[in-house]
Amino acid sequence: MPILSSGFAKANGVQGAILLSVLLGAPLLGQIRTGGPDGVVTGTQQAVVSGTPVIVSHPEASMAGVFPAGGEGFRTRARLGLGSCSLTEATAGFKRGSRTGSEPNEHPVREIADRRQLMIDDRFMVSHRGLQWRVHAPRKTGEIVIRGDYPWDLGGYASVLKDGDLYHLWYTVGSNLGESAIAYARSRDGIHWERPSLNLAPSRGAQPNNIVLGLGAGGVRGGVHGCMVFMDPKAPGEERFRLVANPEEFNRQLQIFSSPDGVHWKHTHRDVITFATDRKPHHLDSQNVIFFDDRLGRYVAYVRRNLREFNAQGRSVARGEAPELKHFGDVLDLAVVFRFDDKYGRHFDPLRNAEVALADVYTNGVFKYPWAEDVYFMFPTLYYHYGGYHWEFNKEPIINAGVLDTRFAASRDGIQWTIYDNEPFIRLGMKGDFDSRRIYPVYGMVPSLDGREMFMYYMGTNETHGWGRDDRNSRLLTAAGLDPSPENRRVISRVVLRRDGPVSVHASRSGGEFLTPPLRFQGNQLVLNLDTSAAGEVQVEIQDEQGRPIPGFGLADADIIHSTNDINRVVSWKGITDIGQISGRVIRLRVVMREADLYAFQFRHRPAF
Repeated sequence: MPILSSGFAKANGVQGAILLSVLLGAPLLGQIRTGGPDGVVTGTQQAVVSGTPVIVSHPEASMAGVFPAGGEGFRTRARLGLGSCSLTEATAGFKRGSRTGSEPNEHPVREIADRRQLMIDDRFMVSHRGLQWRVHAPRKTGEIVIRGDYPWDLGGYASVLKDGDLYHLWYTVGSNLGESAIAYARSRDGIHWERPSLNLAPSRGAQPNNIVLGLGAGGVRGGVHGCMVFMDPKAPGEERFRLVANPEEFNRQLQIFSSPDGVHWKHTHRDVITFATDRKPHHLDSQNVIFFDDRLGRYVAYVRRNLREFNAQGRSVARGEAPELKHFGDVLDLAVVFRFDDKYGRHFDPLRNAEVALADVYTNGVFKYPWAEDVYFMFPTLYYHYGGYHWEFNKEPIINAGVLDTRFAASRDGIQWTIYDNEPFIRLGMKGDFDSRRIYPVYGMVPSLDGREMFMYYMGTNETHGWGRDDRNSRLLTAAGLDPSPENRRVISRVVLRRDGPVSVHASRSGGEFLTPPLRFQGNQLVLNLDTSAAGEVQVEIQDEQGRPIPGFGLADADIIHSTNDINRVVSWKGITDIGQISGRVIRLRVVMREADLYAFQFRHRPAF
């Protein structure tokens, strides 16, 4: 878990710039300079000095810290030993109320108006101590939203969104690719779902069905692979719903279908992303994503791109963008922005006599979080591969088999991703549960009716990937105790998390704090999305542009927020919540926390949704 801390060195009570020689063995990895007003650390690595974390240099880290200068000519050295550091001539500390790393006018003013801001990274921290990011896994409800109890089975891919008062869910069905299609369900609360009898698929005859694309529905004859739906703000009303899929009859190239209501679809955009099938198969497999990015004013795509040799996968996430919803190009021309095989490495498979990747990305689930500024979430499905390096499969080769769960990453631009601790976000269930072998997240996130919580969904199954591929795969998996149970082989279920809730900034009992860069806001209230549970506390000081507490809004005036778990807790100073008098001014926030989680903050004129 990354540590967010900063500090400065002092010797005999005198602050001084540190010349920090960072050594890992013999090579010099970096140093902070003297001779200027500040000694600047060019990267980060957790280091413990007298029991206190501080920031030291590391060339591959992404954050920066600053050690203020003071005593002329003062120098000290430190040695880095895999995360621990000792200063021979100084002790490190954090001076409460100091502007460590945040001298006046050092940072440009960030115009945030009344937009909601999520604490997914250090964007709103110019100095900080005693904090860490914490990822919060959602709560499984155990509900069976959709069960594959029609004559066809559920597929792995689905998409959900809320439009007005109605929740919409599209999901793939079909026991094999040639018979696959997309079905539809709707709900008034996101919990209880109805599968309307539409009978739009002529090939089903008089058989009741809720199929909306494929098997004749939507003008598509054969099977449909993949399913992702988005609302297009640039589209005319009769095309405001867009569906991304790659039907068999279009040679698995990516197509877009459009609809006025999410039920009646027509083919509107042909071959928006392509690949040469004679060069390498399986590009654009599974669920591909396209949506309009209002930050860029362009359409963006996140799709499956395979990196390995022929007849292998190396599944990764490639990204492209285009000013109009037309051709994004060939998938091989799109840049890879996320992968797992570089994080999990390779194992030698004696049956293949080759090094093979242990894990890769099956689906990506990228979307821009619409209720805050500059936030993108990714819910990648991690596919863990079975092979000859496992004792159960070291006699006969098993083909394309393994298990999948869901991870979490966040980004400010949709290109650079932070995966935090890379722990499972939606974990596999216990043995015998309906979701004990594979979890595919349903694309999208929708608010609950009261706006306090967010709903996500997933397809869960106790069937491993590769089961039923051929007799040998099924035999080997059965011998390994990995065969599925006959009931609930594939269902869609719901998980719940708080609004803005995948990640927070956390302070332990020892406490922590951070100082923001200069901000200009609009509104008359400051609200926090936070959780103190029983013993946590949070206070907020408002400073002027020069880092001086504004009279009436200093830390001594700040009311302690306690006993609170709220998505919109109004901050007060001696009972005063109205900050309209400083709206439009350049200010800074100093947030002091103890045993608490902060998810988001927002200046507002009236309660948000």
